[in-house]
Amino acid sequence: TGAVGGSATVRRITNEAGFDIGVRMSPEEAERLGIKPFGDGGADDMPSPRPKLYAYGPCASPIAQRHIIQCSHYRGMAPEDPGRIQLRDTIVEALRINGFVILEGLMDPEDVAPLEAEARHYLDQDHVGFVPQPLRANRQQLQLPFAVPWASDWLVRHDLILGCVAGYVQNDLAAGRTQDEQQWSLVEWLNTGAELDFFLKPECDPKPGRLLDAPPHGCSDVGHAHERGPWLGRVMVTKTPPHSPAQKHHRDINFPGPTAQLTVGVPLTQLVANNGPLGYVPGSHRMETPGYEVVANCPRGSVILYDSFVEHHGIENHTDRDRYAMYYEFETRGIFGGYTDEHFGDEAVRHTHEFRNHVDPELRKKVAAKRA
Repeated sequence: TGAVGGSATVRRITNEAGFDIGVRMSPEEAERLGIKPFGDGGADDMPSPRPKLYAYGPCASPIAQRHIIQCSHYRGMAPEDPGRIQLRDTIVEALRINGFVILEGLMDPEDVAPLEAEARHYLDQDHVGFVPQPLRANRQQLQLPFAVPWASDWLVRHDLILGCVAGYVQNDLAAGRTQDEQQWSLVEWLNTGAELDFFLKPECDPKPGRLLDAPPHGCSDVGHAHERGPWLGRVMVTKTPPHSPAQKHHRDINFPGPTAQLTVGVPLTQLVANNGPLGYVPGSHRMETPGYEVVANCPRGSVILYDSFVEHHGIENHTDRDRYAMYYEFETRGIFGGYTDEHFGDEAVRHTHEFRNHVDPELRKKVAAKRA
């Protein structure tokens, strides 16, 4: 326990795997005590920010444009076209090298455009059983309902995206292990060269036991104890309000390292350089530091895939408009994200399971095909 605000005492909770899952209190109590999300609100206060290289727009950089893969032709490919597999393998290799990739034109811009108004309307309403969550630097997120348009196959069961997930997510180290065990494995990973295939070693297989059978609070309970590989996590929509500051650079997860969770970002607002796009540090999922970040200010219809272990942050929104994006992630069992079902609400949990029941069978076919 510790003193907050000079008088009140709050209790920090550690789960069975040894992870600190934070302070339990209502938003009203946190405001009264002056406690901000992420400690200080999560806004960037670096005196010397990294140089930004933009992928699009008048300041587009050839270096940043290396992270773009043109995908609009995929929509016209026949299912048996070998070019589909070639494109999937190209994307997976880009993820392995850089930790993120921009898939330009993967979705029809005319299909995506109406979703911005849908997101605005959804976030402007109160929904019984759904609890909004604060993010760094004034952002907000809310679980999406399992309903059209959000549950459309072209959004959450996209064949190419699921193929990339099956080909990239391979780190099962968190399954059944404590924080200390994961930390020592990451030390070994770093000391042996930080190669992604380190996590394919037998020593990194799921560890049988109670933590595998029933992941503790704050750890992902996706999938089944006896099956390896990725499963759908949560499906969210986020809002970056006007004049929001940049976020601190961060990784969405720290344990168990790279290739354990892959996030899919679908920009719903047309992105420009300064309305809140995300900036990524290439290679940071392999602990490389190139000295710059790539701003993914991509056109509507594009999709961004990124390893949740890659260093990134939201750029400032200098405009007078909200910026909306849909995010969903695929992850292995047991990873610690810090969130519990209670954070999102009872109805949100039910809708999450409906999304998983819809997406996971198709994803697991691709996981099985890859292993075969």
